[in-house]
Amino acid sequence: MFARGETQHIRLQSATDAALAHLELDGLLAELLQRIRAILDVDTCTILLLDEQTDELVARAAIGIEEEVARGVRIPVGRGFAGRVAGERRPIFLPDVDHADVLNPLLREKGVKSLLGVPLLVEGQPIGVLHVGSLGAREFTQEEMDLLQLVAVRAALAIEHAKLFEVERTARGRL
Repeated sequence: MFARGETQHIRLQSATDAALAHLELDGLLAELLQRIRAILDVDTCTILLLDEQTDELVARAAIGIEEEVARGVRIPVGRGFAGRVAGERRPIFLPDVDHADVLNPLLREKGVKSLLGVPLLVEGQPIGVLHVGSLGAREFTQEEMDLLQLVAVRAALAIEHAKLFEVERTARGRL
């Protein structure tokens, strides 16, 4: 039998493997968020992708705070929670959103208390941020942080692959 940590790691590994089989970006993001939310038992899960022209993170997919995508939330790299995660290229944990530098008002409106964010990196460069949140105060363990970072590594590559697939499909459609 597996220890709790090993079981969680195996579940997360299988979740990313299954989610990364999608070629279309929207399907990939939706599947990935659902699985992360269930495995880490969080209330919110969001992916913001980098708009290289404006150097802003744009909410692309969300569960638990879907309005973030509908409102087209944009966060400058280096500012606020998600901007810091991308700018510093490292995981960041906020135990108390109420007393932190968070630019997105939706997080407070929805009652998110704790956040954990990890950068989505390709060849060391940020392409976005993946963050999860809890409506109650929560301490994320180092293991949970490591697991989310593992997902981010795999997700970043899958996102880049899906973007290339979309460009190719669009080009074929024009021909």
